[in-house]
Amino acid sequence: MLVKINSRDIEEKKVRVTLVDIDDFGSIVPLKVLKLRIRPHDDSIIKILANSPYAALFTEGNNDNNNSIIILANGLTTDEINREKSKTIDRAEHQK
Repeated sequence: MLVKINSRDIEEKKVRVTLVDIDDFGSIVPLKVLKLRIRPHDDSIIKILANSPYAALFTEGNNDNNNSIIILANGLTTDEINREKSKTIDRAEHQK
């Protein structure tokens, strides 16, 4: 899932994110606010989420439910998000 990181609670091992999508015009569309948990001893995920405004997350359980556990995170910079937006626009234009 593609998310925007809203806040992190390192002590509680929780993160508040907004599930987002990129539409055919390259706009980031917020879908849902989620509160997810981080594995108790996984400092690498905490570091990734602390240093990235966006992330691609994989969770245990249902991907769009609160309280799911993040098992893998890939941080995304604003530049990387902008490249994804451009790719989405290009794909949409080629489908017409």
